[in-house]
Amino acid sequence: MKLESSRTERASYGAFFLGQNILFMLVFQFLNLYYTDVLGIGAAAVGILLLVARTWDAVNDPILGSIVDRCDFKGGKFLPWIKGVNFILPLSTIALFFNPNWGPDGNLLYAYASYILWGMIYTLCDVPIFALSSVMTKNSHERVIILTWGRLAALIAGITVAAATMPLISLYGWTETVTVLCIIAMLIMIPIRYFAVERIKSTKKSHSDVSLKASWNYLKNHQPMKIFYIAILISTGTNTAAIATNYFAIYNLGNGETTWVAPLMVAAMLPVFILAALTPLLIKHFGKKNLYIWGTLIGSGFSLLQYFIGYESIVVVIILQILKSAPVFLPLLLLGMFSTDFVEYGNYHNKKRLEGTVFSLQTFATKLTQALAAGICGILLGWIGYVANTEQTPEVLHGIFVLYSLVPVFGGVLSAWIMYKFYHLKESRVQEMINTTQ
Repeated sequence: MKLESSRTERASYGAFFLGQNILFMLVFQFLNLYYTDVLGIGAAAVGILLLVARTWDAVNDPILGSIVDRCDFKGGKFLPWIKGVNFILPLSTIALFFNPNWGPDGNLLYAYASYILWGMIYTLCDVPIFALSSVMTKNSHERVIILTWGRLAALIAGITVAAATMPLISLYGWTETVTVLCIIAMLIMIPIRYFAVERIKSTKKSHSDVSLKASWNYLKNHQPMKIFYIAILISTGTNTAAIATNYFAIYNLGNGETTWVAPLMVAAMLPVFILAALTPLLIKHFGKKNLYIWGTLIGSGFSLLQYFIGYESIVVVIILQILKSAPVFLPLLLLGMFSTDFVEYGNYHNKKRLEGTVFSLQTFATKLTQALAAGICGILLGWIGYVANTEQTPEVLHGIFVLYSLVPVFGGVLSAWIMYKFYHLKESRVQEMINTTQ
């Protein structure tokens, strides 16, 4: 199959994802720990903070998505946004990990302001970069290939952050480590400015009348997208293991030391990287829906097995971490690939090509599920009696282990059932829609 995009173009797309996800993974993997153990904010207060920020995103993200849909600059519909956030997102990430030393209340206020601002900037980064894949080519399989470059790069970022961050923090401190990683991320994100090409141009009709009301009606009538995001919300939003891993590594395995944080995180990321490389082939043979269902069920099965086996053997813990992580992360690997299908479905049925609206919902869902998992984890940590930087009681250690192993099982099984029962959009039908509308 001849591809419309060049290898250099796809590499620059992946490079942007590499930089962006160095920033995202810093926030996703370490911000909770920074808030509780460095700024001294209570775990329950952190959980509430994250949920409040996502409530704001429920209002803010659709607005930003509709703005992206309305704007069509001389330099393209999405590339100007990508160029703009290249420098702003790294700076706002550094601000997240800055300690103002304003006392408990002042630090909490600073955390609210910096985290909400970071979330808005992240939306203006995430929506255009995912939407860009839908205008680089009209071939649905090539879009999967382009997004796979992005996902592989994102996983490299995840492995790098997981392996390097905590050792670097031990040597140089939080703010210094984050600053260096953010500068590296900013430099890696630059090449896309010069190589990416928007080949599919939106007609004035396809993005006219992109009001909030029109965007809402578009989303309300988009049945496949509603079903998919209900499933994602349930599975990823209850994945407390993603947040509890740091606490489990430090307190259950490390007796207060950070020795096992990096090995446990790397064990989670490496198999996902291998799976991501195989994603285009797997989608071609099994379809995105089947991959989602079986991945979620297999991951839930290994999580349940982990709960019953326990964590007396660190070797068994690492093996089960490897076995459960790839299938658990599979829905997130497929997220952008489902979204490009949703753009074509909406364009076919509504005669509107609203990439900004579709991908702003994806960005909101990513942030919401992250916040739900972190919020639930934080609130439950507070409820079981977690106190930062102290020896934890047996009851607290058991609670951390439940968050790490058992809680995600329930959401995973329910999510798989929803996709099996109600989701019916197939890849072949999406390509038919593309051929009809292009």
